[in-house]
Amino acid sequence: MSKVLEKLLEERSFGLKGGLFHKTQVNLCYNSNRIEGSKLTEDQTRYIFETKTIGVDTQGVPVDDIVETSNHFRCFDYLLDTIEQPLNEEIMWEIHRILKAGTSDSHQEYFNVGGWKKMPNEVGGMETSKPE
Repeated sequence: MSKVLEKLLEERSFGLKGGLFHKTQVNLCYNSNRIEGSKLTEDQTRYIFETKTIGVDTQGVPVDDIVETSNHFRCFDYLLDTIEQPLNEEIMWEIHRILKAGTSDSHQEYFNVGGWKKMPNEVGGMETSKPE
């Protein structure tokens, strides 16, 4: 393993800001997205990387909220497209997959996006139905 790769992995594991990993993440994402037409500034890109929110003030909006809102619109379209079909596991799993696609939850194995949940969850401090 090269020294550079070792340094990147080490900085990532420690969550260091301002190092090679941090700067590479921000600069690569900013420049790649800019080529594709993104209107985000480099500061906005950095803020998203560092805080997982949109907005550079104390009232930042979580990126997952924006992604889930967009996904919600796609879910409604899917519901319209399948409205005549009997509700089944595949449709429920697809709704869950569409809603959670691209969110931080989708990267967590225990969340099981597109399948039955593996762990109980809470809403407003109250436990919901158990996975069983």
